[in-house]
Amino acid sequence: MVAILHLAVIYALASGLASQMIDKLPDDIKADIVKEKPPDQPKTPPPPPPDLVKPPPPFVPPPDIVVANEAPVTSTITVTNTPPPVAAPPKAAVSSPVSIGRPHSCGQRYYPALATRLGHEGTTILSFTVGTDGGVHNVTVAQPSGFPELDQAAIPCASSWTYKPAEENGAPVEKSWQAKVTWKLNGG
Repeated sequence: MVAILHLAVIYALASGLASQMIDKLPDDIKADIVKEKPPDQPKTPPPPPPDLVKPPPPFVPPPDIVVANEAPVTSTITVTNTPPPVAAPPKAAVSSPVSIGRPHSCGQRYYPALATRLGHEGTTILSFTVGTDGGVHNVTVAQPSGFPELDQAAIPCASSWTYKPAEENGAPVEKSWQAKVTWKLNGG
């Protein structure tokens, strides 16, 4: 049906049906050219803005400077013979804190859900203080892993760790320490 319809239209155009329609159009097509009106021009230009003269800066007189002559300084050298200070006994070396129990890790318990979904892995280096009680205090990120969610999760994880405190002369002392937290999706 469609093919027959196309053929009929092509035949009508080719046979002159279209030429008869063109013949019926009026012979004279008239076109008037309308000139555009020039825009209204102002009668006189506006006056130029007045010249504004800057006022001179305010005058501030320089302050009066009075130099008082001081009494002449006489140099006095006093020599007091004192014995040299007694050398302090050598300090005992401070031992390093030792982790208690299994090696410290954060595991899947602290692994952030966002990092798991995005497949983020990395290593966070933490700085903290091991107290005299062996607890971890003042945990901060010393070197970030590149993923803020992993770095933030490492702080509460490290806060739960326990150490045998460092010792000096057999007594527990606070000691600054660093530890590395490696974030791995398979086995954390």
